[in-house]
Amino acid sequence: MKIKFNISILSTLILMACASFTLGAQNNMGKVDDLGRIAIVPYVTDQVENFPEIAKNNLRSKMAQILTKNGIAGSAGFSSQFIMVPNVSVLSKDVVAGAPPKVAVNLEVAFFVGDGVNGVKYGSTAVYAKGVGSNETKAYVAALRNISSSNKELANLVETAKSRIVEYYNDNCDFILKEAESMAAQNDYDQALYTLSSVPQVTKDCFNKAQDKIGAVYQDKIDRECDILLNQATNAWNSGQDLAAAEKAARLMNQIEPESSCYAKVKSLSRTIKAGVKDVNNKEWALLNKQLESITEIEKNRLANSREIALAYAKNQPKTVTYNVRGWW
Repeated sequence: MKIKFNISILSTLILMACASFTLGAQNNMGKVDDLGRIAIVPYVTDQVENFPEIAKNNLRSKMAQILTKNGIAGSAGFSSQFIMVPNVSVLSKDVVAGAPPKVAVNLEVAFFVGDGVNGVKYGSTAVYAKGVGSNETKAYVAALRNISSSNKELANLVETAKSRIVEYYNDNCDFILKEAESMAAQNDYDQALYTLSSVPQVTKDCFNKAQDKIGAVYQDKIDRECDILLNQATNAWNSGQDLAAAEKAARLMNQIEPESSCYAKVKSLSRTIKAGVKDVNNKEWALLNKQLESITEIEKNRLANSREIALAYAKNQPKTVTYNVRGWW
């Protein structure tokens, strides 16, 4: 699973998101965050020729509706190696006489699901749709609108995909975990955390193993960031040793997680700075220093919002992925 999603370096909240997700799942049975569910994304290839872009967008939206209807995570907003991809055949296209004349189309829309990274098709089905519009594009859109997201054949197709995806994670769990370890070893902690947290909860054993590794990866991440930020804060203070330097150092220190290994040094630097500016405006520095002391309370607020943070994080990943669907139809 070599696909890259270019995760941002500064996302430090994923562990709390996953921990809160697990707790939330226990407290809200039946309600599962998208980050912990199987994810399949709609993907329209360039092979869908002579199909207006507006109709392609409607086709993506229709697939998103189908996937969401069948319990798939954030289908239109996530990057995933698992995809639903269509192939459209125009069976007939006619001009209907009238004032004004209209265009009528009869389509066969085949839907395929599978592993778009490894190029493995899991299954397919076809539905037929008719549409009438004042022009060709509107006729296509009308036809796509007539495809029901509750279609039984499409529901069966998605269920087949779910089973195969669970099988994929169970069969490849050790590889996925080792890949995450390799990412972390290269200081690509966010990519590692994303990979681990993307393991669906329904895979049970693999999910639990991934959750166990998240803690270690997250600790390594905040330890490294602590060293970097503490060094920057120390340099900021030493550059002026006045109130302005203290403010700059405090802004850096406020970004450091209290659970990080160097946090005792952060507190020591805070005391040093406080003593160094005691002859300036104590009230202003006291306000900044209070921010350092209140980080524990900030952590509580993060936990309360962690589910939304995790979902937003996943949805913000780049979606410019090229998939392999050769031989699927």
